[in-house]
Amino acid sequence: MFAILRNLLVLCAVALTASAASEENVTRQLDAAPGGKLVVDVDFGSVNVAAGADDKVILEAQRKVDFNDETKEKEYLANVPITVTNGGNVVTVRSRGTKPNDWNVGHRETDAKYVLRVPKKFETALRTDGGAISVTDLTGNLNAHTSGGRMTFARLEGTLDGETSGGFIEVEDCRGPINIETSGGHIKVARGNGSLSAHTSGGRIEVRNFSGDTEVRTSGGALDLENISGKLIGKTSGGSVRASIPGPLIGDVKLETTAGNIDFSVPATAAFELDANTSVGEVVSRLPIQTSDVHREHLRGTLNGGGKSVTLGTSAGNITIQPAMQERANR
Repeated sequence: MFAILRNLLVLCAVALTASAASEENVTRQLDAAPGGKLVVDVDFGSVNVAAGADDKVILEAQRKVDFNDETKEKEYLANVPITVTNGGNVVTVRSRGTKPNDWNVGHRETDAKYVLRVPKKFETALRTDGGAISVTDLTGNLNAHTSGGRMTFARLEGTLDGETSGGFIEVEDCRGPINIETSGGHIKVARGNGSLSAHTSGGRIEVRNFSGDTEVRTSGGALDLENISGKLIGKTSGGSVRASIPGPLIGDVKLETTAGNIDFSVPATAAFELDANTSVGEVVSRLPIQTSDVHREHLRGTLNGGGKSVTLGTSAGNITIQPAMQERANR
């Protein structure tokens, strides 16, 4: 009996040893100056970029591959190295070659983390075929793409283009044109200014305290748009819409849903032309709209003499137009 147990323990130890992943750690430090550019192009792994010293780019990278075959793991890491170059103040980090699933292996597990610190004024172009991307505290244009993973951006200034094939996108306190897209996931934007274009193929969108033209679209999910200053377009193929304007309308508003309620809040002192329609439901205004056409399912008119246009439409749901929250609280 003892011999059997001993043999089992030996077999388990061998199995655990055989399945241990091979690991590689890379650290690099390169001279750089503000106004340069970072390019990251990797076949898998998360990418984290933040502001650091103004005269250095620092990389800390870790990769793990598990093929249940140490020889092939070491061979893969050697054949697909992490390369770091610096030319013309453009720092490039690349790890791209034959993909693990093209190798003659059965079991495949891969993981990598790329952590970089760059001068605060630095452009970035980031691409990973699978993993999260996070960028904070930089001034400079940013282009980021992942084939699947979460994206997080905070305290950035400059053009921001972010796209993920599937994952949550969060943007906080960013300034400049912002274009973000996910093929499936929630989008959340808190504070910022410039302009915003946000699209998800399936998920809700939240935008709060944003100053600038805003356009959000989802193929299925609610829209929660609070304190938006600027032109506002919100469309969902299925979900409720809640939107509030903090002051006078400085841009047209158009909100649409195919199935859900629309709640629109605006100061009573605002001036606009209203056109609200529902195919199944009711339109209710708690503001003194000067009506030109009013029915249970349709309301057209002006507030304070008219001005920018407000168009609200749902195929199935109620529409409510009401004073801004602070005005309601003071009543």
